[in-house]
Amino acid sequence: MIKDLRVRFSSPVELVFFILLPLVFTVVLSGASIAGSARGQAAPLVLLNDGVGSPESRAFTAMIQTMPDVRLRQVTDPTALISTSEPDLLLSLSPSSTPGSGLPFTLTFKLSPWRGSAAATAKRVGDWLQAARTGEAAAPAPAVESPAESSAPATSGAAEGPSSAATSNAGQIITWALVPLLGLGAGFITERRRGTMRRIYTTPASRGIVAAASVAAEMLGALVQISLLIAFGTLAFHLPWFSHPLELIALTAAFCLAGSSLGMLLGAVCRTSRQAASLGLALSMVLAVFGGCWYPSAFFPAALRSVKGLDPAGWAMDGFLAALSPSAGAGPAVQGAALLIGFALVVFLLAAAASRARSASIA
Repeated sequence: MIKDLRVRFSSPVELVFFILLPLVFTVVLSGASIAGSARGQAAPLVLLNDGVGSPESRAFTAMIQTMPDVRLRQVTDPTALISTSEPDLLLSLSPSSTPGSGLPFTLTFKLSPWRGSAAATAKRVGDWLQAARTGEAAAPAPAVESPAESSAPATSGAAEGPSSAATSNAGQIITWALVPLLGLGAGFITERRRGTMRRIYTTPASRGIVAAASVAAEMLGALVQISLLIAFGTLAFHLPWFSHPLELIALTAAFCLAGSSLGMLLGAVCRTSRQAASLGLALSMVLAVFGGCWYPSAFFPAALRSVKGLDPAGWAMDGFLAALSPSAGAGPAVQGAALLIGFALVVFLLAAAASRARSASIA
């Protein structure tokens, strides 16, 4: 482990990728919200999902678009709040659940658990709709879906920072930790080609211990990097990273295991270190983008949103955002950790099988 860490940080340039660039990207991606908060409270964002498509629902959309001091964005995914912490609430239009009531559709509010201003925004929208009613059934009274979704704390750490701070901080943690974790394979190939690995195998340590030490060294570096970025998010953006500390620790460890397993698999199947490094960098970027680490996946086309369900970076992103929500339960974070651990076990087994097959073909 000491040898691997010394090799990795033998050049000061590594510190640029280890801490400087992640901090810069975190700040840049939150820059618009920081500027907005410096000028004053930004207009709350409201997402609207029209699941009816009738003339009445379109008329309702046109009416609410005239509401002042609220940014309205139409989305096709009614679960958009699961993927992003930016909006205050989601307005969902669905067919009327009470036949013969005279209402053309049902309007449901879903409040974001990450935004302390969500309840105030919902009240503002409700008051606006009440005042805009003309006595006809064109704008039914809003129905709150459930107490858990209709209430939010008056203040929260996430709400005090920029609106995109949680997404930016969590996304950059995942992105920059994935790069060296997937680069683990290039290190294995380099040592194998230089003969370093053969010299290490002459020691009393078994092959399993040597491989575990290399993985542990990379995981230790990733854990330190993640801890520094979490500390930065807590201090700079007042994010409530420690709302669910046990779930956060389990999720972080599981994410590092999953990334390390992919790095080992690349080291087992690639022929050269350059090939493994290039594939590792490309794969880490692809996983981060489709996992919603750079841009909320709720705004992706439907075909691309379905990819997130198979993306370990997406599981980690959902888990981190859940861990950042003081009012959310621990379920999403625990589920993300379980998925990542299962993924890591399967990929570790594939890497071991590929490594044995390579050794057998060489012999």
